[in-house]
Amino acid sequence: MKIRKKYLIILALGLLSVAGCKKGTVSHEKQGEIIYDIEYLKNDLKNFNTDMLPKKLTVRFKNNNTAMEINGFFGLFNICNVVNTNKKTNITYLTVLDKKFYYEGDYNEPAAGFGSIPRLTVKQGKQTKEICGYIAKEAFVVLPDNNVPIPIYYTTDIPIKNPNRATPYSDINGVLLEFYLNISSLKMKLTATGIYFKDIDDKVFARRKDYIKVSRKQLEDILTKLMK
Repeated sequence: MKIRKKYLIILALGLLSVAGCKKGTVSHEKQGEIIYDIEYLKNDLKNFNTDMLPKKLTVRFKNNNTAMEINGFFGLFNICNVVNTNKKTNITYLTVLDKKFYYEGDYNEPAAGFGSIPRLTVKQGKQTKEICGYIAKEAFVVLPDNNVPIPIYYTTDIPIKNPNRATPYSDINGVLLEFYLNISSLKMKLTATGIYFKDIDDKVFARRKDYIKVSRKQLEDILTKLMK
């Protein structure tokens, strides 16, 4: 019985070492995923309360490629921006029920749907705080409709080059751990709660088939109508 308990303790410690936020020394793995909790700061949607809205944003990365994805409304829609650095592509995919759309923007363009905040001017701060096991650096931005600079936090300890290329935070060359986004009329605060270094399938960053090509405006109009 004592031997069995010993092995159970070893197994539990092993599981803790691979799950959840990173602790201890910096990992040099170049692929994995980051999970962010979503807090809604403003919700102008008349037909949906925040309990019905997506609670997580997932960013997958591999060889400097990134895929930023949100599933919402009980699986009724999915929006995913994929930046493939090898092919220099920046594509946003939107699935609504059985309808599939995509918009291909310029390589350095903010992602459709995620980019309703314009590119932000960033000023470095002096403070740090621990987020998900990383010592996060402070920076300040001024969001639309708010003249007061607010802090965001990022780390340069996760090896992704230009991770914010398709976001309003492109001036920050580090992985965001606490920041803000707008999708349609939703204003969100995102905080990293899980960082997992693991194998990511190359298919995540490949061009998807059977999607209808639309303009940026068309894709964002579809997303806006979905949320009304």
